[in-house]
Amino acid sequence: MALNDLNETATRQFYKPENERDQRSRALASEHFSNGAHIQDFDLQFTLSRARRDFENLRAFRRTAGWAFDDPIGKEKSGPAGKPIERSAIYPDSHLLTFSVLAALVLFEGLANAYFFSGSSDLGLLGGWLQAITVSFVNVITAFFVIGYLCLRHLTNPQKRWSFAAAALGLPVAVAFIVVLNLAAAHYRDLLEIHAASLALGGTEVTGELIAPIQHLIAAPFSFQTLEAYLLLTLGLTFGIIAAYKGRTFDDAIPGFGVVQRRAERSARELNRVVKKAAGGRNSPEEQIAEAQILLMDMAEDFGSARPR
Repeated sequence: MALNDLNETATRQFYKPENERDQRSRALASEHFSNGAHIQDFDLQFTLSRARRDFENLRAFRRTAGWAFDDPIGKEKSGPAGKPIERSAIYPDSHLLTFSVLAALVLFEGLANAYFFSGSSDLGLLGGWLQAITVSFVNVITAFFVIGYLCLRHLTNPQKRWSFAAAALGLPVAVAFIVVLNLAAAHYRDLLEIHAASLALGGTEVTGELIAPIQHLIAAPFSFQTLEAYLLLTLGLTFGIIAAYKGRTFDDAIPGFGVVQRRAERSARELNRVVKKAAGGRNSPEEQIAEAQILLMDMAEDFGSARPR
């Protein structure tokens, strides 16, 4: 019986009521923070830790060329580690201009193609516009995303072998697709003109050929009978080149580099804001403020020296 009483007493001491434990926790916290030496600015500490983490990720990204090889810091080198990145990320300050250019390319090419298609289309301007906007959209988006953003950017970092190999294989396929697409559109424009002329003369023998521009493309890729077909081909390829260039310069050439640098710069700006608030009257330890200021100076020096001239 005595043993049972002893166990019951121990159990009651361990499993205290919820409100009693809360009161004890508050008392301990109050006692702990009553001394000024224990006061911490958790907002500043959180921002400082995040900035330090993002800054270290940026430097590790540079050392490993986008994690193409193991970080040599603190490790035994078993072989050549590869060449690190010795520059800052290059990217536009805003993508608004890029998206505006892409929209203008699709719109202008669509209007131009609509003019070329509508003259001989049974659906008139609306039918020509629907056909044209589909061709121009596929042309611009494929050139921008597949050729420029994916293939050309991954080709700039041969140390990442799998991505480099995929880009090397995908680039000629994407380029061939763009060329075939614009050649097929030009041949279709040619067949529309021939079909309209044949109908005007009372003939119908070429009507079925409208659904087979690929056969004409295979038989004679660059053989056109109208000037509009050559203009359509030139326009489509030119806009494809412009879209590919905008995709290549949409972000830094090394995939992921612009992301980690923008994150580090954003963390530095946030840390600078919090430090100013802490130094402006908030009860923050001087050690925390000094640590944050040292990190900010290191980040500013790194960003300034790494930025290409």
